[in-house]
Amino acid sequence: MNNYVPFLKLKVNEVGALSALRSEIKENLVPFFDLPKQKDGATTEDFQRLVEKSARSAKKNLKDFKTFFLDNFDIDDGIVINGRSNYAFVIDSFSDLHFVPVIGLDRSPERNKVVFDDKKAGIIKSDSVALRLLAEDFESFDLVEGELAHLMNDASSLFEHQVLILDNRVCTNINVPERVNQIVQFIIDSAKKFTFFSTIITGSSIPASIKDVLEIESEATQDRNELTIYREAASELKNSHLFLGDYTIVSPLYSEFTIPPAAMLNVMAPKIIYSFDRLHYVARGGALKSHARGNMQYNDIANHLVSKAFYRGPEYSFGDAFLHEKAQYKGTTVTPSSILKPTINAHITYMVRSFVA
Repeated sequence: MNNYVPFLKLKVNEVGALSALRSEIKENLVPFFDLPKQKDGATTEDFQRLVEKSARSAKKNLKDFKTFFLDNFDIDDGIVINGRSNYAFVIDSFSDLHFVPVIGLDRSPERNKVVFDDKKAGIIKSDSVALRLLAEDFESFDLVEGELAHLMNDASSLFEHQVLILDNRVCTNINVPERVNQIVQFIIDSAKKFTFFSTIITGSSIPASIKDVLEIESEATQDRNELTIYREAASELKNSHLFLGDYTIVSPLYSEFTIPPAAMLNVMAPKIIYSFDRLHYVARGGALKSHARGNMQYNDIANHLVSKAFYRGPEYSFGDAFLHEKAQYKGTTVTPSSILKPTINAHITYMVRSFVA
């Protein structure tokens, strides 16, 4: 399928996962990036360094992608640079690249205004802009119509295409039929007033903490509500230009640990998430520091995973080859960080090559 959009944090492993995709997949993929949430106590200078580093990484590793979405959803609006919203600094830092900027009802007027001002100034190259709405925004079109009309008036006067993003975020403990009805009704109602080039329905079934899914030293399969929501909405909106989004195998609520690295090993347990059919396979080990196998638990989990009927084989993707290698106890030691690039890569490859909504 070519109507899939992965939602990622603009971090080393996520960018690396995209860079390692096969060329035929890159050609048809438009990823969505959120700048990663900063640690508590981060300064304006820390944010500037983060953005500059991210821009360098994007220029180096995303050359094979025609475009990508770029948002600062997780960045505090209180960070102001040279009297402007911090998103202005993001736009300027990425101005050499072709990216789609993002606006939203949950953003400050100043935050949305920098998109329009920088488009007028020629800093933004894209002819498209994305309107990202959260569940509280799209539960009722009537409640947001006025505010939406104001935003869309500015957007449509400057950008040739407007993309609507309906972001369910974590959607494990929700009433799925009710959410589907809200999405369908919102799309129908908004289409009477506005013309969206396309609509992306996205979400995740992975909470901030994987312990909410399963205990240590166990395995389970997890239903992916985001897929059910998309499939049922799409079945009622047959003439709409719909795209399916997900947050791959990383929770949209993920943030960096704030506890010291040495102490983190006492509580962190290895995990591998592998997607197939409409499910996540999730496996966890024991605490890395206290378990007799330590980091070798990643190899043990990989060895168990590749014996499963749903494993797609080492030739399928970079990520699948990585899991096969680790199942044979070869190569470098796997860490909580290094497992992300291959498993994200395996997920995106599966969603593009094999998944049927």
